[in-house]
Amino acid sequence: MLLKNFLFPGGFADWYARLVPPKKVKKNNGGFLVWINTFMMCAIAFSIHFGDTKLGHSIWYDVAAILMANACFHIWGVFKLKSYSPGIITAVLFYIPLFIVGTIQLVSTGIIPWYRALFSICLGIGFHVFSLIRQGK
Repeated sequence: MLLKNFLFPGGFADWYARLVPPKKVKKNNGGFLVWINTFMMCAIAFSIHFGDTKLGHSIWYDVAAILMANACFHIWGVFKLKSYSPGIITAVLFYIPLFIVGTIQLVSTGIIPWYRALFSICLGIGFHVFSLIRQGK
């Protein structure tokens, strides 16, 4: 399923190109999509590696914020295009609740200070702004 969504016609790459049309014709956006998802898997692995430490919590929360921004991006895209987005179900069922529960647990207990949480949220938004700028070139 993952490969179908990223590498084959009719998957996420096509949906994304309809949502954010590139200014110049590209052969395929699959390489970037694979790279960015590999990066996210590595970040998740680092948060597991560092575990119940300040660094582990920070990395985990950064990933959760990026995933929350990703969920918002998918929801926005579904409404804008009025079509199904590969990834919308995962975004709504997992990413949003994960971020909300993580925020409640980490910020309300002081494990992650509010200013660090704000940084993570800006990082998540910036991650997607970078992607949109890159796609628009």
